[in-house]
Amino acid sequence: MKDLKKRIITGSLIFVTFVGIILLTLLVHWAFFDVFVLALAILGAIEMSNAISKRFPRPVLSIAIATAVFGYVSYVVAQKVVNIGGITSFFCVFLIMCLALIVYVMCSKKLNTNNAVSTMLVMIYPIAALMYMLGFNHFPEPYRANAILLLFAVSPFTDVFAFFVGSTLKGKKLCPKISPNKTISGAIGGLIGGTIAGALLYFLSLTGVGSFLGMGALSSGMSNCINFICIGLACSVATQVGDLFASFIKRTVGIKDYSNLLPGHGGIMDRIDGMIFGCVVIYLYMAILIAL
Repeated sequence: MKDLKKRIITGSLIFVTFVGIILLTLLVHWAFFDVFVLALAILGAIEMSNAISKRFPRPVLSIAIATAVFGYVSYVVAQKVVNIGGITSFFCVFLIMCLALIVYVMCSKKLNTNNAVSTMLVMIYPIAALMYMLGFNHFPEPYRANAILLLFAVSPFTDVFAFFVGSTLKGKKLCPKISPNKTISGAIGGLIGGTIAGALLYFLSLTGVGSFLGMGALSSGMSNCINFICIGLACSVATQVGDLFASFIKRTVGIKDYSNLLPGHGGIMDRIDGMIFGCVVIYLYMAILIAL
């Protein structure tokens, strides 16, 4: 009962934080979301580095964090000052930091190739992947508001529906070697939940509340509804894959949670593991719509 109470309190605080960040971003200034994502990237990198070091050579955390910071600065300068692709600019910095990492490891007497490999993993997951979440914030309206709200609605809906459907129907396991508690019925329930979230946000975009938040049509006619639903479904698939990937890493290194930063919920990575994959899918989908 004590653990349940702790989980509920922490979950409520996480919910309030997410809602607050979203509202401040959509109604006050874009910088709130940028700082939020950068903080997630840095904290996630620390947790991932600590997790990997349980079994493998420790990543060079300073280079991973520098990649997040310099990559973010490069992204914003490219996007806001010179008006070129922020993602492209970030990956230029990413490549430079990879080269710097290799040189640093070669010159070090204590580090070897395995340290470079583990560091690059952290630089990719979660740092590089989270830059696509950052990219939401620099989309033109209404894609910006739609993308942010879709991610923060679809992922929770996926998790909640997967849990309740899976625990109710049970049945055959989805990936017992990676996550023994996940079932095929739960995965299907998660897909249904993600699709429902997409549909609900479509209807919200048609209301005055949606307009107030900056939402709008992704396309004309019936295809607008289809786009919201397809994004919900695609993000739900990515969320579940991301959750399995995070579970695979935890099982490989022999830990239950990435940290105890969030009482009853583990660490930052335990809360955003599905969203990390989901944000990449939503970014690509939205980028295609913008380009059309």
